[in-house]
Amino acid sequence: MLRTRDLLWLLAYPIYQLLGTLRHEASHAVMGMIEGARVQQLVFRPHLRETGWPIDWGHVSFDGPTTWLTTAAPYFVDPLTFGLFFLVCRYLRPPRWVWLNLVIIGMVSPLINSAYAYLSSFWRPSSDVTRLLREVPPCAVHVYFVVTMIAYVVELSAVLRRSRTACGSSVTADRREAGRAPGPRDPGGRRRPGPR
Repeated sequence: MLRTRDLLWLLAYPIYQLLGTLRHEASHAVMGMIEGARVQQLVFRPHLRETGWPIDWGHVSFDGPTTWLTTAAPYFVDPLTFGLFFLVCRYLRPPRWVWLNLVIIGMVSPLINSAYAYLSSFWRPSSDVTRLLREVPPCAVHVYFVVTMIAYVVELSAVLRRSRTACGSSVTADRREAGRAPGPRDPGGRRRPGPR
């Protein structure tokens, strides 16, 4: 589980936000190029807008037409990113600080990206999901986002509860503990020395 000192990584939030925005906007850009449009501008830093929603985390502008696939691209990349990092964070045993950053960048960030995009569609007329709701059957959009967000939460909680690194076990900790681990009891009830 999370430790109090893990919260210090919140100070790195601006870096996490930039990386998440880059993943999001690059997904739009790559799909737009696949569809034959040319990227005119790719911005992945927060800035104030002249009109509409006051803060823009990033945007891509194209020269040429794109379809709903370009609009939806980040929300196809999010589950792929999440799934890859789920496997890494659940089954590999990196040092805790590396593990924690992988969880934040690869699992928490896609969850927040999808949740924010979906929920903001209820009040932002120009969001990605609002455009998807106009271009794709709304029921499909709602089901997709609800199912993926539930899956994110279930899998993230599994990683936080069951990962060996999250539970305090890592290669370094295991090696440290090996020298101090009590040995098994012999038939008379006395402890035998542990491995050295």
